[in-house]
Amino acid sequence: MLHFRSDSLSPTGYSSFIDDPDFFLAETGKVDAEVELEATLRSMTSADRDVRENISCRFPLRKKWLEAQLPNNSVLQAPSSCPEYRQWREEVNAAKVSLIFPAAYLNSPSSMFGHTFLRFDPADVEDDSEWLSWALNFGATINGDDNSIFFAYRGLAGGYPGQFSMMRYFEKIKEYSYMENRDMWEYRLNLTPQEVERMLMHLWELKDVRFKYYFLDENCAFRLLELLEIARPSAPLTSKFPFTAIPADTVRAVIEGRYVAERRYRPSEAVLLQERIRRLADPERELAYQVAANPEMMASMDFSALPPSRQGAVAQTAYSYTRYEQRKTQRSPDLARRSFKLLQQISQLPADSVAPEAPEPPETGHGSTMVAIGGGSRDGDSFTQLQFRYSYHDLQDRQEGYPRGAQIIAGDAQLRYFENDGWELHRFDIINIISQSPVNKFLRPLSWKVQAGFERVWSDVGSDKAYQLNGGAGRSYDVTEGLGLFGFLTARLEHDPDFKTWITPAAGLSAGYLLNLPWGFQSIKVEGEYFSSDEIRYRGVVEQNFDLAQNHAFRAHLSQEWNRSDGRWEAGIVYRYYF
Repeated sequence: MLHFRSDSLSPTGYSSFIDDPDFFLAETGKVDAEVELEATLRSMTSADRDVRENISCRFPLRKKWLEAQLPNNSVLQAPSSCPEYRQWREEVNAAKVSLIFPAAYLNSPSSMFGHTFLRFDPADVEDDSEWLSWALNFGATINGDDNSIFFAYRGLAGGYPGQFSMMRYFEKIKEYSYMENRDMWEYRLNLTPQEVERMLMHLWELKDVRFKYYFLDENCAFRLLELLEIARPSAPLTSKFPFTAIPADTVRAVIEGRYVAERRYRPSEAVLLQERIRRLADPERELAYQVAANPEMMASMDFSALPPSRQGAVAQTAYSYTRYEQRKTQRSPDLARRSFKLLQQISQLPADSVAPEAPEPPETGHGSTMVAIGGGSRDGDSFTQLQFRYSYHDLQDRQEGYPRGAQIIAGDAQLRYFENDGWELHRFDIINIISQSPVNKFLRPLSWKVQAGFERVWSDVGSDKAYQLNGGAGRSYDVTEGLGLFGFLTARLEHDPDFKTWITPAAGLSAGYLLNLPWGFQSIKVEGEYFSSDEIRYRGVVEQNFDLAQNHAFRAHLSQEWNRSDGRWEAGIVYRYYF
């Protein structure tokens, strides 16, 4: 109830996660549970009725716990009126709790780790009627004036306060499903009525209480695990996340902890639109695109020649596309006119509902941290390789539970041992993000990538050590359901400690394909760069992932690098374990 954890810097050896002094009744309550317990008992049994009522109503779960521990204390056993708490409890009207996981969305790096929040439903709620239920979110209060550097620093260093907040569930659906195009997974929890009540009592105690918000560990997912532990103390969850709490990993922990009774998939508006487009024949897709731009096309011969059911499918697709476009712009008179015309026509045609097939749920994905061991040969020199990746997922990893075409890597280090040269740092990615969003007739998103870190390069001008920042923008196309092509225009800034120019810029191209085979993803990539120092480098890489199980894989690669003078080849294979 006090959110204590081990703390070697505290005089008692432990301290509370909560930084808000208003949460504690004793001056040293943040680091001393016994003192806080004495202060709580003293207040709840005070001779002053106002003090007794005020503290008992401020901390209903503490009072309930003390009542159970001291059944013969008549003052403590006396009921409290607590009108504000009772009014709030009636308004929330919660009998069931669901854990909600909005999945990652391509083109939105901030969403790529996912997010979790809770939903409180009344006892008589039915499917598709949860829109008015209450949602509980824990988030950081961000200073809108912070630039990206301050945002990252404060997020990692606990520079933002975090608080719980409640809003109607439809607002979260609008935010994630409509505005950010993120699929939502709803996990109804098997909490008993007593466990739900305990959670809500403690949630009231946390009203307006401030925590420090850390992006990687003390975040939304971690705070919700604490609430679940309050509800069911016999099933610890937070101890499984001593360093990081990535939302997808916490969802897996909740499922493994046997908290989940039922899972439901809520597709995003973008997925619904893509499903509508997929079900149309090519001429119907072209017609839907024209109808979206000009609803008067519904009076054309092409539209009239379709049977009513197909007219409904075309008109509904055009309307869905219009709404998708409206998401990115302010509603204009022309957009409003087209939407109204389409709705008029749809109301006179057979309904066309779609239910996209649910993808593999997030809990089926591999662990977000990875270690690998393997070896290979570079121009005939054998090497042993060790690798540690802090997070999260790359394009060739097993796709189940992750969006296809999305890569976010943070803290990826590769060490190699050569018989003649010993150990060397081969590569270190601070961040490596790729978003490959395929384009089609309706949707034309930009694909992009950004990478920063250290790597060994094949250079005939400087050394083989390069500290670099590179990025690119381009397009991706799905040739078939399992084959995607991509191409980027790239730019690079490189620092070579042994080269006279401190920063050397370069421009280049990168292209290739990503193929989903039954045993794992295969990719071929060809890329090259021309530097301002007149250096040219280009390379080709073939990679094949072999999925063995959810958290086990082999990864093989064959590559060739060239500069103006000569080239070198390399081949290798590693075993990868995810956890």
